[in-house]
Amino acid sequence: MRTLLLQLPTSTPGPTAVYGQAWLDTAATEDRPMGTQAPLALLPRPQRREEVVALLPAAALSWHRISLPAGLGRSGVRLQAALVGLLEDRLLQDPAQLHLALPAHWAAGEPTWVAACDKAWLHAHLQALDEAGLSVQRIVPELAPAPQGQRWHALGDETTGWLWCCSAEHGVTGCPVTAVGQWPEAWLDKHATVQAEPALATWVQARLQARAELIDPASHWRQALASDWNLAQFELQSRLRAPGWHRLRRTADVVLRHPQWRPARWGLLALLAAQLAGFNAWAWMTRQQWQAQEARWTHLLQQSFPKVTVVVDAPLQMTREVARLRQDAGELGPQDFETMLQALGAALPPDVASPTGLSYENGTLQWPEVVMNDAQRTAFEQALHSQGYRLQQQDKTWRLQVREQVQEAAR
Repeated sequence: MRTLLLQLPTSTPGPTAVYGQAWLDTAATEDRPMGTQAPLALLPRPQRREEVVALLPAAALSWHRISLPAGLGRSGVRLQAALVGLLEDRLLQDPAQLHLALPAHWAAGEPTWVAACDKAWLHAHLQALDEAGLSVQRIVPELAPAPQGQRWHALGDETTGWLWCCSAEHGVTGCPVTAVGQWPEAWLDKHATVQAEPALATWVQARLQARAELIDPASHWRQALASDWNLAQFELQSRLRAPGWHRLRRTADVVLRHPQWRPARWGLLALLAAQLAGFNAWAWMTRQQWQAQEARWTHLLQQSFPKVTVVVDAPLQMTREVARLRQDAGELGPQDFETMLQALGAALPPDVASPTGLSYENGTLQWPEVVMNDAQRTAFEQALHSQGYRLQQQDKTWRLQVREQVQEAAR
């Protein structure tokens, strides 16, 4: 998924405000973002599936180290009030005028960093972008404190550039390159490697006597986009458009297209192919067994009753032929009145009165409902079921039929 990264200017929105811009592909790791500058009216408009992310410049943010008490929850008024109370003595501005944000994985009782910026400035830029058709889904800092150690960045040129230190201990600190003579001696580690943009690479080696690692302009924007930071919190969380959905879509896009997920994707495809092949093999074996069983039933039926030439349902046809033979021989079958009456008498609980008003028609024995409790009713039905009969109730009439006859009627 392509992402339009917009670096907000430190000035307020207006015709002279210039935004940094770069297109980034979240699924690609080798693309080199080309940062350019443009006023708001000339910024590109993303398509439907493209994301807009606001990048807050390092100079617009301050960083503060605090420890939050337990029981505040992950968001809400109580958490925001706790942040204001903890930072009130450290901030130069009124906390009500600042927008505060926490990292995604902060824990109560442990030191964590809080990012702070001017609330009116941030809201004004978001409003201006929204009116221009650029709805921001995420807000990230240009530079954030390092998880451990220090990272040095020399960004810009010798006139307007800054040297930044991202430290796990001191947060993000910086100084203009034009004020190099005013820097404390101990501030820059002479053995540090400075990631320098082309306009400052020579300056870092000559003036700081430090090792310069040449990077493309705006290449650190990709690191900012890949970080876990999202400054759209508290009142901005509901203002921006569906941040959770865009985060889910961005994650899904990375999983589906990122090269490092390729083995997992191939493994998942192989697993699905194996499952599909297994299901097909199981279905084929089941079909073969069913066809072999039907063939055996058909062979047995035609051997026992050669006059049957058309076989549709071998078990049912065999049941009918056996019943016909029994009827021709004068024997009683399970669907005859006498046999059903004997089964009814044998299954009836001893402490229940015999039913009256019996009627018989076409293999169905009916009688008015007999008073029984639940235990007696269950025992009665089980006894009839063991003899091959099924008891049914319709309104206040009980009906007794042979189970095979019930199944045939259902068909």
